[in-house]
Amino acid sequence: MALLARGAKGAVVAATLGALFGAATQPFSTNEARAGEVGAPAPVAAPSGVTGPGCLLRGTEPAPKGLQIFDAPSGGRVIGSFAGTFVPMRLGDFPADPTAGRARVSTTVGAGSVRLDGWVAPATIPVYTARDLSVMGGHVWISIAQKIKLAQAATGTLTGEISILGTSGQTARASGPCDAFTLERGTPAAMDIPGNGRGYLMKTTSLELFDDANGSAVFALKMSEGSGQLFWSTESRAGFVHVKSRSDLTLDAWARQRDLEPLKKGEMMDQFVPPTTAIVGAQLALDPPPRVVKATKEIPIRIKRDAKDPPVGAIEIGAEVYVLETITGWSNILPKSLALTPPDDGGFWIPSSEVP
Repeated sequence: MALLARGAKGAVVAATLGALFGAATQPFSTNEARAGEVGAPAPVAAPSGVTGPGCLLRGTEPAPKGLQIFDAPSGGRVIGSFAGTFVPMRLGDFPADPTAGRARVSTTVGAGSVRLDGWVAPATIPVYTARDLSVMGGHVWISIAQKIKLAQAATGTLTGEISILGTSGQTARASGPCDAFTLERGTPAAMDIPGNGRGYLMKTTSLELFDDANGSAVFALKMSEGSGQLFWSTESRAGFVHVKSRSDLTLDAWARQRDLEPLKKGEMMDQFVPPTTAIVGAQLALDPPPRVVKATKEIPIRIKRDAKDPPVGAIEIGAEVYVLETITGWSNILPKSLALTPPDDGGFWIPSSEVP
């Protein structure tokens, strides 16, 4: 399925310090450091989700600006928030309803990050399909590398939903094992158009799709006024056309010939490419600029200047941070990437004796 459009252009979003800290700001334990070790995450609540320990999504993508991270699966205190730039992340322990509960999050993919371990609303985190996911048998799929919204979760399984391009909010849902989803935007797969393929356009805004010529209906596309769909075919039979397409949805079905308008032989149509937004990293504009240091060991982070306050994460080995100020034996830091901001009533504090 190719949605026809013209003039789609990407936009570039430049993050500035004022925009970074202007919004209201505000954990998944890595379990890779044992209790008592330097840098071990604070004890966290027992898993509250339904997906099980093997369901873990990884990737480095922008998270929604201002999305808060908490220290508990419900209630609790805010320990930080995302700033809207690229951030490494591991997400797991999903609730049955990702739109209502929290999932465990850790802002790392293994090393070299400023890591916060906590809980976050997962439905707002960008999740992508890692392969085609079946919506309806062998006829309709959500294509690989499509941004989806998590809608449901069960043991070892996630369900994602997309709004179909060119429609007025029509959605499609598909379920799959956790490894069928990722936090990393992939590369969409292009459709192979045969040399003898012929293009077809929808005549109206609604099109019913069938599993065979004169078969059973399997799906209906309901496009917005002025939108069109481009299909390709090499086969027709009994008043039906075997249509195929690939964009946000992959389709392999039959449609009534009377509902389609064939393109002239050799005529081509541009395929729609949805606009994208490029996210660039923020820069800290202070004069003089703060000192930048690189961690040579894992350093626990607290949001209060108090050794009794439980750590909320750690500066991992190799991570670079700004050292902003030092007060009575504690140093306030920010990740150099500025991907995370502290809570309004706290900071990211480490003992000044631990500063590299």
